[in-house]
Amino acid sequence: NPNIIVIMNESFCDPAVLTDFETNQDYMPFIHSLLEGGDNVVSGYAYPSVCGGNTANSEFEFLTGLSMYFLPTGSIAYQQYIKSELPALPSQLSSIGYTSVAMHPYYPKGWNRDTVYDDLGFEEKYFKDDFRNPEILRTYISDWTTYQKIIERYEQKSSDEKLFMFDVTMQNHGSYVKRYSNFIPDVSILGGKGTYLKATEQYLSLIKRSDEAFKQLVDYFEKQSEPTIIMMFGDH
Repeated sequence: NPNIIVIMNESFCDPAVLTDFETNQDYMPFIHSLLEGGDNVVSGYAYPSVCGGNTANSEFEFLTGLSMYFLPTGSIAYQQYIKSELPALPSQLSSIGYTSVAMHPYYPKGWNRDTVYDDLGFEEKYFKDDFRNPEILRTYISDWTTYQKIIERYEQKSSDEKLFMFDVTMQNHGSYVKRYSNFIPDVSILGGKGTYLKATEQYLSLIKRSDEAFKQLVDYFEKQSEPTIIMMFGDH
């Protein structure tokens, strides 16, 4: 029964899957190294049922195993269909001895998460105000701040406690057009041009920060004696 950490990373993807382009530096060197055959790594592609928004539907599908295919177009399962307890991964893992923990560094009322997380079986919930002195990139709490919370909770647990921690990040949320004094993009597209060039470069620079934070998280748990599974995927 290893500890299980699942990160649903806001807007995370590798645009190189869709088209060829060249950048001044690799924007996800650690994750690319894992995809090339890192030790003890299983990788693949995630095909979300939403594009560019409706994060909660990706959450719903992952946590319940149910598909948005069977709901009307435009539905938000968290808002329209979850009104009471629903069998899901958190409750299932709790039933076999795990402590199920949810965290999302934004407002608890978003997509009704404050009540839906209870219905899905999470025993602990952490939202925006639970992150003390967070690192802010643009206007959102950084990935690394949430990973520090994961590490903090791990270090607080008893020796025989097993954790399932589900982290929905916010760092990479759109839009990518505005410029910010606390975040300077450092990834550029060589020979690039077009209306959305600067927005794409800001996005890739944020992905680079996600990659750096994910490496720190993996490096930490590599040094721990307890076995831990870490899974990460993008929501849309």
